[in-house]
Amino acid sequence: MSRLRALRRWEAGLLLLTAIVVVVGQAINSSLLSLYNLQTIAINNTILALLAIGVAPVIIAADIDISIAATLALCGVFMAKLWSGGMDIWLAALLAVGLGGVLGLINGVFVVVLELPALAVTLGTMGAYTGVAFLILGGNAITGFPTGLVNLGSGTFGGTQIEISTTVVLGLAIVLAFVIHATSYGRALFAVGAGRQAALFSGIAVTRTRLIAFVIAGVFSALAAVFYLGNYDTAQATIANDQLLPAITAVILGGVSAYGGTGTIPGVVVAVVLLALLESALGLAGVSGQAQTIAVGALLIIAIGARTAIDAVSNLRQRGRVPPAQQEAAASG
Repeated sequence: MSRLRALRRWEAGLLLLTAIVVVVGQAINSSLLSLYNLQTIAINNTILALLAIGVAPVIIAADIDISIAATLALCGVFMAKLWSGGMDIWLAALLAVGLGGVLGLINGVFVVVLELPALAVTLGTMGAYTGVAFLILGGNAITGFPTGLVNLGSGTFGGTQIEISTTVVLGLAIVLAFVIHATSYGRALFAVGAGRQAALFSGIAVTRTRLIAFVIAGVFSALAAVFYLGNYDTAQATIANDQLLPAITAVILGGVSAYGGTGTIPGVVVAVVLLALLESALGLAGVSGQAQTIAVGALLIIAIGARTAIDAVSNLRQRGRVPPAQQEAAASG
């Protein structure tokens, strides 16, 4: 079984698991599939979707960025502060997205250029970005954003039940999926994740490829901040600090290997839908928020273990197809 076939089967399993969650959740509480609840699920999980699909390229490249939620908070506070000072809200949003790219680039420079451990670096920048957000706003909050922004975050297209935020996020996911799966950059990204040394010998610009992945993560975190302000109509230094675990879980659950080199953006989107429906079903069943967090953490561990086992089996089967003489030659050469 090739890795591509294993990934397709993984994604098919995700769809089956999603269907099970829907059937069981609907049986427990018939409100799960109500139009109002589905709209609420879609709107409330646009932030999770943007964080997850944005950090996916970093993990595909065999790196990690745990500062995405802190980047969201800092960009949201920065945007709100500019607007409260008299700047047009959309110009403030554009500058916030630019800041997100810069913050992602800072992470990339430390990790890729200076060759520092990604986990340690992004743990440090997570604290630094959060600290700067507190320096800007302290414990205060900015609210009362313009109607246009609120409509972007929680409104619908006129005369329909179609959410603006969901439509925009799906569009962004399609664009990123095209970049990752249908361009030379995407091919380079997967090659880097599968093996940096081999990618370098193949003429791939490994440093640039990894840096771009970190910038993408920063930009999507900033976009998530824009939608957060529009959805919740508030900005403060602690916003979205509970989104890191679900975002990383969605990426791994969606089929992206924690070791890099494999995964798809559509798989991550399906995982976001699964987590969103599971959270809603558990909430309607009366399960506490703490228990839901435990469930998400357990899913992350199970997903990592399952992917590791599948990859190990796939490697063993591939080795089994290679004649022993070729295996010995490969091992010695």
